[in-house]
Amino acid sequence: MAPDPSQSLSLSTRYMRSIHLVRDYSPQGIGVRDYQVTPLVLQTLERIVAGLHPDSSARAFSIIGPYGAGKSAFGVFLAYFLQRSSSGRQRLIAEHSIGGVPDQSLFEAPPLLPVLVSGNNDSLRSAILEALARLFPLRDRRLKLPRLLGDASQDPDIDPQRVADLFQETSLLVNQRTPFRGLVLIIDELGQFLDYAARQRNTGDLFVLQTLAETVARSPTTIDLIVTILHQAFDRYAGNASATRREEWAKVQGRYIELPFQEPPSQLIRMAGRALCPSSGDPFAHIRYRWAETIADDSWDLGLCPADIEQRDWHDIVARAYPLHPTVLLALPHLMRQLAQNERSLFAFLTSHEPWSVPDFLTSVAGDQGTMPVYRLPHVYAYVSTNLGAGLFARARGQRWAEIAEARTLLSDRDQALTDVLTTIGVLNALGQHRSLRASRSIISFALTDQTKHESIERALAELEARKHITYRLHRDSFVLWEGSDLDIDGMTQEARQEVEDRYTMVQLLQRHAPTTPFVARRHSYRTGAVRSFRVRFVDAGMLHQSPGSLNDVLNEADGEVVYVVPVDDDGLALAEAWALHPDREMEPWRIIIIPSRLRAIRDILRDVAALEHVLHNRPELEHDRVARREVSARLVEAQHVLNTVVRDAFGWKNSRWFWRGQEIAITSARTVDEALSQACDATYALTPHFWNELIVRRQLSSSTAKARRNLIEAMVLYEHEELLGLTGFPPERAIYESILRQSGLHRCRQNGNWSFGPPFDVDPLHVQPTWDAIQQFFASTEASARPLTELYARLEAPPYGIKPGVLPILVIAAYLAHAGELAIYEHGNYVLQPDIALFERMLRQPGYFSFRRNRVTGIRAQTLHYLAQFLAPRTPEKAGQPALLDVVKPLFRQITRLPAYARTTRRLSDRAIAVRQAFLDARAPDELLFDLLPQACGLAPFPADGAVEEHTIEVFFTTLQNALQELQDAYPRLVEEVGEQIRRAFGSATTGSALREELLHRYTAIAHLVGDPTVRSLGVRLEYAGPGNAWIESVAALIGRKPLDAWNDDDVRAFRSQITEIGRRFQIAEEVALVQGAAAPASPVVRIGIANGHHEYRRVIRLTTHHPDMERLRAELRALLREYTMLSEEQRGAVLAETLQEWLQSDTLTDDTAS
Repeated sequence: MAPDPSQSLSLSTRYMRSIHLVRDYSPQGIGVRDYQVTPLVLQTLERIVAGLHPDSSARAFSIIGPYGAGKSAFGVFLAYFLQRSSSGRQRLIAEHSIGGVPDQSLFEAPPLLPVLVSGNNDSLRSAILEALARLFPLRDRRLKLPRLLGDASQDPDIDPQRVADLFQETSLLVNQRTPFRGLVLIIDELGQFLDYAARQRNTGDLFVLQTLAETVARSPTTIDLIVTILHQAFDRYAGNASATRREEWAKVQGRYIELPFQEPPSQLIRMAGRALCPSSGDPFAHIRYRWAETIADDSWDLGLCPADIEQRDWHDIVARAYPLHPTVLLALPHLMRQLAQNERSLFAFLTSHEPWSVPDFLTSVAGDQGTMPVYRLPHVYAYVSTNLGAGLFARARGQRWAEIAEARTLLSDRDQALTDVLTTIGVLNALGQHRSLRASRSIISFALTDQTKHESIERALAELEARKHITYRLHRDSFVLWEGSDLDIDGMTQEARQEVEDRYTMVQLLQRHAPTTPFVARRHSYRTGAVRSFRVRFVDAGMLHQSPGSLNDVLNEADGEVVYVVPVDDDGLALAEAWALHPDREMEPWRIIIIPSRLRAIRDILRDVAALEHVLHNRPELEHDRVARREVSARLVEAQHVLNTVVRDAFGWKNSRWFWRGQEIAITSARTVDEALSQACDATYALTPHFWNELIVRRQLSSSTAKARRNLIEAMVLYEHEELLGLTGFPPERAIYESILRQSGLHRCRQNGNWSFGPPFDVDPLHVQPTWDAIQQFFASTEASARPLTELYARLEAPPYGIKPGVLPILVIAAYLAHAGELAIYEHGNYVLQPDIALFERMLRQPGYFSFRRNRVTGIRAQTLHYLAQFLAPRTPEKAGQPALLDVVKPLFRQITRLPAYARTTRRLSDRAIAVRQAFLDARAPDELLFDLLPQACGLAPFPADGAVEEHTIEVFFTTLQNALQELQDAYPRLVEEVGEQIRRAFGSATTGSALREELLHRYTAIAHLVGDPTVRSLGVRLEYAGPGNAWIESVAALIGRKPLDAWNDDDVRAFRSQITEIGRRFQIAEEVALVQGAAAPASPVVRIGIANGHHEYRRVIRLTTHHPDMERLRAELRALLREYTMLSEEQRGAVLAETLQEWLQSDTLTDDTAS
């Protein structure tokens, strides 16, 4: 009787449940008894233990991996490993290692005492403090620290720094009283703590991670480690937090070195073999290995073995993994990752008694006498569909599993062979059809019959294809489930293929559909700090002489070019070789030419890709046929994959010839490919500087780096003469400063003891001198006229410099600041007097708006400048033995720019002052202003460039210029004085200045209750509330002129004279009314009567009374008399009344108290 196959399987409890860090750890190592130390475990151990080196500051790590990847088990092993002695560690690795050679440093690192924390929905700070308190026995009352830890753990708002201090105190105590040199804090399931912190909006639990990382990094007395274990990056736990809050989380994460933890598929396969095969007493050992002798060889020949497993090992693994078929064994890693539990799901599948698990299968399926049954791909489908059910469809590729169920339902008969073939194809589809595990004829047959070709499988495939349950994908050599469609996809593809062939050349199709991933010159990039990429371009061999491509075209998108030549025949091949070997190529070091040995395999697949894409995007029938559209898309993806592979093979170094600078070069490996690319970059960019800062040395900057660059430039402009440009701490701009400006010596303390910008170090470790010289040469070329900044940028971006746009502004501005006294900046063609950070921000955004001009004075004019500086700017510092031109001119420009608008426009000046002012407005360059325009404005000849100027002439020039500038500065004060005088006259006052203001305010107060004129009332308000000094004059002038006094022009001055006179007249009328009103009865109205004839005005202010009977009689008689003279017009009657009133007003008999 054959033994029960289910009894041959034995699995350690280590695989039967999830691991809890705190509960499963023990100092005796019980929790790691069956642990397997894989190469990934060794690699992760070495990375962590490297932090224990005395010179290392990397002592905070974050292990990140998917659920069920074995992270918690690794945490238990890590804790036990680090607390062991050197010899104990060696024995531990020797007992548990299943591959890889450990580094000796693993055993030499000092031992650490584990502090274990497992995630829960609570405060991380409290959990850490409680874990520290557990290190001390409850009965130990001699130490103060345990009590402090216990009390601190009860404080929900404890400061994160206090937690770090207590951690360090605990480590110090452990170091002093135990063999351990420090602590290793391991926090498992950190995500639960982060979730809690995000919900509570409490940053304390977040920043305790930061403070702990900083504490262990700089601890001088103890050696500590922090290891966190979680499923995703920190900031993923921030939920719907703001961008600022997410940045805070990301900054904390930046303190931790991320260690990805996920075993490769081959390792999961090895684990499955070790888990299934018992260590001893296997009654089926001979059956396992006898079965594996044939099945392992066949699977190896089919390419089912992973690339990192050798053939001998593969035989052993297949035997150990029995009863799993090799196709199932290879499928397991992909299946378990779809189930999102990795190792945990794998071992549940191998050991649980769920329906269709391996133990259940062995129990319920009987094998032949003396043999064991084989677990195949249809059994995998049964396990997945039975145990996951509808929950499977919500997972990755869940739709593919649903299609299997639907296809099985549509299969009308119950032929087991058809069902198994259909299910096998469906499972392979659902797993993603990896290159080694696809639904080809041979693999399907092998998966079901252990033979690569079986007649029953061939019949089943033919029948399923005929009944349209499956369809064959030519380019992938695999079958897929067919959902059904009435469209003739093959016919449409053939039509599109013909259309594509007629419309496009092969090169056009290649450029559109073939992979054009840029090449990177890695060795050169590493040596210089600038990543150099080569674009890929397909060129017809017959078109090489007509359109070889220019360097400017290349530099728009890359640093060099790899030309894939496409010869259509032997003649094209000869043309391509002749062009590649032509001496002209010597002048093109930035170009590498590749000529393939064969292209026949590319043509057909290329046209298929183009045809399928044409069908997908241009056939309207597919818009309403989802099944057909999905099928065309799938075929396109597969054909594109084949095309990519064929193109890489055809133009790869094994099957092509490479040419550079007119010579064929030998390419024998991937390393020589990189060497060729790097050699091309070395020759093309021989003068490039070596800046090792990946943040700034790039073509496009991130928003954060652009902000850091802007902050650095602001510090350069404002704090040039301070060490480190005044930067404190370590913001991103500090890193850029250190790598670009300080290490190169562009900014350093010079011989005079001052920090400033200037040439790099003489030793020039960063090879910056050629770039500095190029910038100086450009500045020297601007002496005749200003030249655009973009011209300098283009020169530095091009060979032989090849400087990335991100760093260019920093270098140019540093060179400008080193020569600021000689260099003038122009924006939109206008000279910028005082560049500030706002200007440099605009320069960063729009360099095309800016240009530079150097104003260096030599020869006779240098002596003239020296004399002028003594008069115009005696405090100007001298550079190279003479004052800088701009330092002399800038004070003059400031005097003009600070003038009020009135002084800059008025013509009420002397001709000399107007001429001087116009010289400043007309000047396009500082030297032109100082040596040509200003002397002419002062009535002198221009100062010659090649002739001496007498000192007396300079004295005359200075005196005349000074008088003119003084007149310009006095223009506005004179205007204020003039306006004040006009106000005095208009109001008939004899006082001036503040006394005039007090008088007018007093006069206005007396009449304020009678004034209805809005202008007069506003005048009163201005008089009362204006500032001290002449501010009241400016306020009144702004009221009358309707704009500020300093913005007036000459027309405004003339208009003001008449306006203020009229207001003064109305003011005095109001005073007359008030005077009479003050003597009248309160109820008596007062009126003013006035007649003006062009020569004189006659006026009287009188009181009106209404109770006298004679007044009523006279009023009636006058009205009747006017009505009688109807033959007179209204104007004529008005004239008579006016003449009569004038005579009456002139009468001497009218007394003040007469009324009419």
